[in-house]
Amino acid sequence: MQISHNELIIHPASLNEIPDVANFISAGYYHDKFFIWSVPDDVRRHKIVADYYEIYLRAAGAVSHVAETADGKVVGATVWLPHDVDAGMYDDIDRVAGEFAPRFRAVSDKSHDNEPKGIPFYQLVGFVTAKEVQGQGVGTAMLRHNLSKFDMQGIPTYLEASTPYHGGGVYGRFGYQHFGELMVFAEGAILYPLWRPADIANQNI
Repeated sequence: MQISHNELIIHPASLNEIPDVANFISAGYYHDKFFIWSVPDDVRRHKIVADYYEIYLRAAGAVSHVAETADGKVVGATVWLPHDVDAGMYDDIDRVAGEFAPRFRAVSDKSHDNEPKGIPFYQLVGFVTAKEVQGQGVGTAMLRHNLSKFDMQGIPTYLEASTPYHGGGVYGRFGYQHFGELMVFAEGAILYPLWRPADIANQNI
Protein backbone atom coordinates (compact mmCIF):
# COMPACT_ATOMS: atom_id res chain seq x y z
CA MET A 1 0.00 0.00 0.00
CA GLN A 2 1.50 3.30 -1.10
CA ILE A 3 0.64 6.52 0.75
CA SER A 4 0.66 9.98 -0.78
CA HIS A 5 1.46 12.50 1.94
CA ASN A 6 -0.80 14.98 0.19
CA GLU A 7 -3.70 12.61 0.84
CA LEU A 8 -2.84 11.80 4.47
CA ILE A 9 -5.34 13.30 6.90
CA ILE A 10 -4.34 13.73 10.55
CA HIS A 11 -7.08 14.72 12.96
CA PRO A 12 -7.94 14.47 16.68
CA ALA A 13 -9.59 11.20 17.67
CA SER A 14 -13.24 11.78 18.52
CA LEU A 15 -14.99 10.16 21.47
CA ASN A 16 -16.85 7.88 19.07
CA GLU A 17 -13.56 6.72 17.57
CA ILE A 18 -11.95 5.76 20.89
CA PRO A 19 -12.83 2.02 20.82
CA ASP A 20 -11.56 1.69 17.24
CA VAL A 21 -8.38 3.62 18.02
CA ALA A 22 -7.74 1.45 21.09
CA ASN A 23 -8.16 -1.68 18.97
CA PHE A 24 -5.88 -0.30 16.26
CA ILE A 25 -3.13 0.43 18.79
CA SER A 26 -3.52 -2.95 20.47
CA ALA A 27 -3.25 -4.75 17.13
CA GLY A 28 -0.07 -2.81 16.37
CA TYR A 29 1.49 -3.84 19.69
CA TYR A 30 0.36 -7.48 19.66
CA HIS A 31 3.83 -8.81 18.71
CA ASP A 32 5.78 -6.15 20.62
CA LYS A 33 8.20 -7.83 23.06
CA PHE A 34 7.26 -5.48 25.86
CA PHE A 35 3.54 -6.19 25.56
CA ILE A 36 4.19 -9.92 25.24
CA TRP A 37 5.88 -9.66 28.63
CA SER A 38 3.03 -7.48 29.96
CA VAL A 39 0.35 -9.96 28.83
CA PRO A 40 1.96 -13.33 28.01
CA ASP A 41 -1.44 -14.86 27.25
CA ASP A 42 -1.68 -14.74 23.43
CA VAL A 43 -5.45 -15.19 23.51
CA ARG A 44 -6.22 -12.36 25.92
CA ARG A 45 -3.46 -9.90 24.99
CA HIS A 46 -5.38 -7.99 22.36
CA LYS A 47 -8.45 -7.31 24.51
CA ILE A 48 -6.48 -6.43 27.64
CA VAL A 49 -4.19 -4.01 25.79
CA ALA A 50 -7.14 -2.49 23.90
CA ASP A 51 -9.03 -1.96 27.19
CA TYR A 52 -5.85 -0.48 28.69
CA TYR A 53 -5.54 2.03 25.86
CA GLU A 54 -9.20 2.91 26.01
CA ILE A 55 -8.60 4.05 29.60
CA TYR A 56 -5.70 6.20 28.39
CA LEU A 57 -7.76 7.64 25.55
CA ARG A 58 -10.58 8.64 27.90
CA ALA A 59 -8.29 10.16 30.54
CA ALA A 60 -8.67 13.88 31.29
CA GLY A 61 -6.13 15.85 29.27
CA ALA A 62 -5.34 13.01 26.85
CA VAL A 63 -4.32 14.13 23.36
CA SER A 64 -4.84 11.60 20.57
CA HIS A 65 -4.59 11.87 16.81
CA VAL A 66 -5.45 9.51 13.97
CA ALA A 67 -3.88 9.39 10.50
CA GLU A 68 -6.20 8.35 7.69
CA THR A 69 -5.90 7.89 3.96
CA ALA A 70 -8.19 9.83 1.64
CA ASP A 71 -10.60 6.87 1.61
CA GLY A 72 -10.86 6.81 5.42
CA LYS A 73 -8.51 3.91 6.22
CA VAL A 74 -6.74 4.42 9.57
CA VAL A 75 -2.98 4.01 9.16
CA GLY A 76 -1.65 5.61 12.33
CA ALA A 77 -2.53 6.72 15.85
CA THR A 78 -0.84 8.52 18.73
CA VAL A 79 -1.82 8.99 22.38
CA TRP A 80 -0.23 11.51 24.75
CA LEU A 81 -0.96 12.01 28.46
CA PRO A 82 -0.17 15.00 30.69
CA HIS A 83 2.37 14.48 33.48
CA ASP A 84 -0.31 15.12 36.11
CA VAL A 85 -2.90 12.64 34.80
CA ASP A 86 -5.41 11.50 37.43
CA ALA A 87 -3.84 8.66 39.43
CA GLY A 88 -7.27 7.03 39.77
CA MET A 89 -6.76 5.84 36.20
CA TYR A 90 -4.39 3.16 37.47
CA ASP A 91 -7.14 1.50 39.48
CA ASP A 92 -9.09 1.12 36.24
CA ILE A 93 -5.99 -0.36 34.59
CA ASP A 94 -5.67 -2.88 37.44
CA ARG A 95 -9.26 -3.91 36.77
CA VAL A 96 -8.83 -4.55 33.03
CA ALA A 97 -5.38 -6.12 33.42
CA GLY A 98 -6.66 -8.74 35.87
CA GLU A 99 -3.97 -11.19 36.91
CA PHE A 100 -1.38 -9.19 34.95
CA ALA A 101 -2.08 -6.00 36.94
CA PRO A 102 1.20 -6.28 38.94
CA ARG A 103 3.17 -6.01 35.70
CA PHE A 104 1.27 -2.91 34.57
CA ARG A 105 1.71 -1.40 38.06
CA ALA A 106 5.44 -2.12 37.98
CA VAL A 107 5.70 -0.22 34.70
CA SER A 108 3.73 2.80 35.92
CA ASP A 109 5.66 2.94 39.22
CA LYS A 110 9.05 2.77 37.51
CA SER A 111 7.92 5.30 34.93
CA HIS A 112 6.90 7.78 37.63
CA ASP A 113 10.21 7.26 39.41
CA ASN A 114 12.17 7.90 36.23
CA GLU A 115 10.23 10.70 34.54
CA PRO A 116 11.29 14.37 34.76
CA LYS A 117 10.41 16.16 37.98
CA GLY A 118 9.25 19.71 38.63
CA ILE A 119 8.25 20.56 35.08
CA PRO A 120 4.99 20.02 33.13
CA PHE A 121 5.29 17.76 30.10
CA TYR A 122 3.32 15.42 27.90
CA GLN A 123 4.22 11.74 27.56
CA LEU A 124 3.78 9.74 24.38
CA VAL A 125 2.17 6.53 25.63
CA GLY A 126 0.96 5.06 22.35
CA PHE A 127 2.35 5.38 18.81
CA VAL A 128 1.41 2.90 16.08
CA THR A 129 1.47 2.93 12.29
CA ALA A 130 -0.11 0.22 10.17
CA LYS A 131 2.38 -2.42 9.06
CA GLU A 132 1.57 -1.93 5.37
CA VAL A 133 2.61 1.74 5.42
CA GLN A 134 5.66 1.56 7.67
CA GLY A 135 8.69 3.24 6.14
CA GLN A 136 6.56 5.67 4.13
CA GLY A 137 6.79 8.61 6.54
CA VAL A 138 3.41 8.24 8.25
CA GLY A 139 4.99 8.12 11.72
CA THR A 140 7.16 11.13 10.91
CA ALA A 141 4.12 13.09 9.71
CA MET A 142 2.21 12.24 12.89
CA LEU A 143 5.05 13.23 15.21
CA ARG A 144 5.60 16.47 13.29
CA HIS A 145 1.89 17.26 13.59
CA ASN A 146 1.80 16.50 17.33
CA LEU A 147 5.09 18.11 18.30
CA SER A 148 4.39 21.31 16.39
CA LYS A 149 1.37 21.83 18.62
CA PHE A 150 3.29 21.13 21.83
CA ASP A 151 6.12 23.37 20.63
CA MET A 152 3.74 26.29 20.10
CA GLN A 153 2.72 25.93 23.75
CA GLY A 154 6.30 25.50 24.97
CA ILE A 155 5.57 22.01 26.32
CA PRO A 156 8.42 19.46 26.50
CA THR A 157 7.70 15.80 25.82
CA TYR A 158 8.83 12.45 27.19
CA LEU A 159 8.45 8.86 26.04
CA GLU A 160 9.62 5.34 26.83
CA ALA A 161 10.47 3.47 23.64
CA SER A 162 10.17 -0.31 23.62
CA THR A 163 12.93 -0.75 21.03
CA PRO A 164 16.61 0.15 21.46
CA TYR A 165 17.46 3.79 20.82
CA HIS A 166 20.84 4.76 19.36
CA GLY A 167 20.18 8.43 18.63
CA GLY A 168 18.74 7.88 15.17
CA GLY A 169 15.43 6.94 13.63
CA VAL A 170 12.30 9.02 13.88
CA TYR A 171 12.88 10.02 17.52
CA GLY A 172 16.43 11.15 16.82
CA ARG A 173 15.26 13.28 13.91
CA PHE A 174 12.97 15.15 16.28
CA GLY A 175 15.66 15.79 18.87
CA TYR A 176 14.87 13.17 21.51
CA GLN A 177 17.77 12.22 23.79
CA HIS A 178 18.39 9.55 26.42
CA PHE A 179 16.95 10.43 29.81
CA GLY A 180 17.46 8.72 33.16
CA GLU A 181 18.00 4.98 33.46
CA LEU A 182 16.91 2.09 31.27
CA MET A 183 13.76 0.51 32.64
CA VAL A 184 14.45 -3.22 32.74
CA PHE A 185 11.62 -5.58 33.72
CA ALA A 186 12.73 -8.89 32.19
CA GLU A 187 14.86 -10.15 29.32
CA GLY A 188 13.51 -8.41 26.24
CA ALA A 189 11.11 -6.26 28.30
CA ILE A 190 13.07 -3.02 28.39
CA LEU A 191 11.95 0.58 27.99
CA TYR A 192 14.27 3.34 26.76
CA PRO A 193 13.33 6.74 28.28
CA LEU A 194 13.71 9.73 25.95
CA TRP A 195 13.25 13.46 26.53
CA ARG A 196 12.66 16.37 24.17
CA PRO A 197 12.91 19.86 25.71
CA ALA A 198 10.50 22.58 24.67
CA ASP A 199 13.24 24.78 23.22
CA ILE A 200 13.86 22.20 20.50
CA ALA A 201 11.02 24.03 18.74
CA ASN A 202 13.61 26.53 17.54
CA GLN A 203 15.11 23.82 15.35
CA ASN A 204 13.75 22.86 11.97
CA ILE A 205 11.56 19.74 12.19
